[in-house]
Amino acid sequence: MEGNLINVASFKLLFDGNELSDELLMAIKEVTFEDDINLPTMFVIKLNIVNFMQGTWRGIDLESFKPGDTVKLSMGMDSAVEIMTGEITALDMTFLDTAFLEIRGYNKLHRLRFGTMRRSFKDMKDSDIASSIASEIGLTPEVEDSQKSHHYLFQNDQSNYEFLLERSKRIGFEMFVNNDTFIFRKSQEDKTPELTLEYGVDLDSFSVQIKTLTEGSQVEVRGWDIKKKEVITSTASSGSENTRMAGRESGYDFSQSAFGSSSVCIVDDMITDTDEAQNIAKAKYNLMLKEFISGEGKCMGNPRIRAGMTVEIKGFGERISGIYYVISTIHSINEGLYTTTFKVRRTGI
Repeated sequence: MEGNLINVASFKLLFDGNELSDELLMAIKEVTFEDDINLPTMFVIKLNIVNFMQGTWRGIDLESFKPGDTVKLSMGMDSAVEIMTGEITALDMTFLDTAFLEIRGYNKLHRLRFGTMRRSFKDMKDSDIASSIASEIGLTPEVEDSQKSHHYLFQNDQSNYEFLLERSKRIGFEMFVNNDTFIFRKSQEDKTPELTLEYGVDLDSFSVQIKTLTEGSQVEVRGWDIKKKEVITSTASSGSENTRMAGRESGYDFSQSAFGSSSVCIVDDMITDTDEAQNIAKAKYNLMLKEFISGEGKCMGNPRIRAGMTVEIKGFGERISGIYYVISTIHSINEGLYTTTFKVRRTGI
């Protein structure tokens, strides 16, 4: 008779390429990984710093761990899968009856947050600017062509992170860092699901919120053509959705059938032609559409679930089941138990 399979949480840590001593490894109580679209991926490692046998502290010598050290983290069930490479940015020490140290850090996207700059970019696409800034901080750019070249753009006392986030949201892009690669791309809600999660099988819990969209069923963008001395206008409305994610109705269709239209007008002084106005209108239309359905799930630890991927959720009937876009995850191994929680969004139902 075949015995029951038992899944065991597993993690592996390398600090500057080196494994921890057995003493420090046994002292680790919790390992957490968090990723979120457009935010630096974070890790937290919590360990007991009391050495009862010797009556001393451990791990607080600023030699075992220190800000700037590289951390490679792997997590999984039974076998660990590499999940991120990051850098230590903070050490939090608490001395109580049970003293502990929290080692916190981020992937290299956090380097974009250092300092602010005042500078201009001339005759460059947003994707060109993203490539240039990534190269400045030692990252390899992997960017999707944003098509439109801008005659003049100004980074006005902003960090590189703030500036690129502003530019990405304007055109419906998102940004990530994977090890040493900086990714700048269109939002990926229209992709085929990479993973299926079914309630009661490999999904422990799931909550969903359907929210009426109070603005954006029609987005009009207006600007001014300095050369031609005329108004530039463009509109995005029904049919401008990047995807309904296999839903019958988009969020705007669903909301409008109940409460009517919710048009908005945006004035943008930076627009130079109709094509750009159309791109901005469509990006804004789809950005607000993403607020339609949000959800949160929890399951046994699964390192495959990551922000920036689509998943198929099953087990909740025809309308709630379907394709969702993962916008953030938390992977936690605490006292040997590995769990994954994740947040999702959906543009149609």
